[in-house]
Amino acid sequence: MDEKTLSQFLEQILATAQAGLTYSTDRFDIERFRALQQATAALLATDTGQPVTRIQNWIDLDSHYPTPKLDVRALILDSNQHVLLVREASDGLWTLPGGWCDIGESPADAVVREVREETGLSVRPTRLLALLDKHKHAHPPQLPHALKAFFLCDSHGGELLQQTSETTAAGFYAPTALPELSTHRVLTEQIRYLYAQVAAGNMAAAFD
Repeated sequence: MDEKTLSQFLEQILATAQAGLTYSTDRFDIERFRALQQATAALLATDTGQPVTRIQNWIDLDSHYPTPKLDVRALILDSNQHVLLVREASDGLWTLPGGWCDIGESPADAVVREVREETGLSVRPTRLLALLDKHKHAHPPQLPHALKAFFLCDSHGGELLQQTSETTAAGFYAPTALPELSTHRVLTEQIRYLYAQVAAGNMAAAFD
């Protein structure tokens, strides 16, 4: 079984267990669903090298009916029409600034917060460029299932920081000369597609 197929299989197991815990009242069924979660956490820990308690805590944080998570990313261009990228501290690779939406936070508010935290810049989202399903693009297999919202943002203040608690560098790059990207977060073809849409003045948002 290849890595993508295994990831999707484990994701389906976790979604089934989570739905069962949400709606089941029989204590034996509840125990079975929790056992499914624990077995999946143990397998993921072995595969990723992370502590099983950390993965179990992540699983436990998700409750109610299972739905995809939402990741937001900002496309910010400078006067030379180069794209702002940040280097992630976690893997040393580059990406558009962004991250997960928090509970109670709109996607637009989330992208403003993420850009400020990762770059020091204040931005204003002006357009939703795309809403994409990670499963339909060439991202490496990764849990949980996520949708990705890409916003065009204008910078209107702040100072570009070279290091934050989450990033170790920031800079503007031509779309034709991108550094090595963190492909869990963004793909070269996505950046170039979004850039081309903006350059062409295409106002329609892409979606899967």
